[in-house]
Amino acid sequence: MTTSSSSPTVDHAPRDPADGRWTPRLVLILIALAWPTQLLAAGGILGANAIAGVAQAFHTTQVVWFGLTLTLVSTLLTPFVIKLGDLYGKRRVMLAMTALGALGELLAALAGSFWLVLAGRAIAGFYGPFGALSFAAVRDVFPARLVKQASGVMGSSVGLVAIVSPFLAGWLIDTWGYRGVLWFLAAATAVAFALIALLVPETPRHAFGSRLDWPGGLVLGGGLTAVVYALGQGQSWGWADARTLGWLGAGAAALIAFLFVERSSAHPILDLKVLRRRPVALALTAGGLGQTVAFTMPGLAILLALYPAIPGVSDGLGWTAHHNAVVSVSWNLVMFGTGMLVSRYLRRFDARRVWCAGLAVMAVGYTLVGFFHGDELQLIVTSCVANVGAGVVVSVAPVLVIGVVSRDEQGLGSGMLNMLISLFGAVVTAGAYAVLGASSTTVDGTAFYLDAGYSGIFWLGAAVTVVALVLSVFIPRLREPEESPAGG
Repeated sequence: MTTSSSSPTVDHAPRDPADGRWTPRLVLILIALAWPTQLLAAGGILGANAIAGVAQAFHTTQVVWFGLTLTLVSTLLTPFVIKLGDLYGKRRVMLAMTALGALGELLAALAGSFWLVLAGRAIAGFYGPFGALSFAAVRDVFPARLVKQASGVMGSSVGLVAIVSPFLAGWLIDTWGYRGVLWFLAAATAVAFALIALLVPETPRHAFGSRLDWPGGLVLGGGLTAVVYALGQGQSWGWADARTLGWLGAGAAALIAFLFVERSSAHPILDLKVLRRRPVALALTAGGLGQTVAFTMPGLAILLALYPAIPGVSDGLGWTAHHNAVVSVSWNLVMFGTGMLVSRYLRRFDARRVWCAGLAVMAVGYTLVGFFHGDELQLIVTSCVANVGAGVVVSVAPVLVIGVVSRDEQGLGSGMLNMLISLFGAVVTAGAYAVLGASSTTVDGTAFYLDAGYSGIFWLGAAVTVVALVLSVFIPRLREPEESPAGG
């Protein structure tokens, strides 16, 4: 049963025999979907490493927009991407997104001014919501018995990206500067376009005969974008600043208005009846919170590693970027290995219980990291514990959505999960910097952070994980991909 108001599915994608066996064709399709999905994670790591070079090359104090422009465009477009995938088929939309992504990164790589770099990054932002379609495409293309396993492999492969990307970033920047990163992203996105074009079949259209709800999409995307922007700028503006409060207020007003706009729309961009179902709301919220911690905490930990060790002033570890990359291989391997192992056996176990166990381990792990992070050995041991849980979380989160929505609702579910990860990520990051700022010293205009601040951000991650765990307890039994979704 489905609560979707769309017409029956058409244009069914060809499938391999539904006996649950992997074939070379299915492996290639999984690679074709995983490459561009995890390229988003790699792009975040590479882009973060390129920021210093961009600032120095263009002598700008506005370098925060190098990453923020892409994030804001991606957030604004996500509701439209979800609906367009259902209207015209996910493959067509993914091809358009990857083509624009490659074009944008190419423009940024060739740019001779900072504003042209930002224009390129804005175009590249069209590729940002790719994950909203790729996990939904797995359910459309793969036999039902393999959907959970394929989704788990897609999610857990982020661990492999985390291992390779820091070394790749160092080589690209040391050899070609920040432009090396942009050239690589342009080429890698072009490869993603080719893989999708050659290997991924067209997916069913789940909203045939419907139309695009432009007002609803603009109000929702604009509201989310305003909130993410305010949270991203709040640390530099000040949380009581009129600009911060103004953007937050405008975003909140837009999101409230969206609820009224959608009620009067004949073709809503998001089916609110689906999102109001208790299992869907719980799975999306818990999944978004859990993945936010898994994705956000490692990036914040880089501050601890790279900030200098100055007694009484800065309690960072003072590592080089290369040393941090070498040390972090250990816990990223644990994350990747755990995720792949869980993905292999997901069908044999209750995914909800596996998910809860992963959250519990991740909460314990980040609690330990908060207490013990003073040297390589402490950080390796405690981070490995946290990343056992994180490996479970990133592999099982897509399965939560599969277990509470129908096949026709999968695009909506995956898209909403991506939007919540972006929103929660902005909130957690803002909270982490607030915690760091409360335990900091300023020398010559530069803020340095004390150990209490570093402990606090890891405990914040543990606390958010506990919230996700509490919500997850109330998620009802998850259904198999071939079954009807869980009721409300």
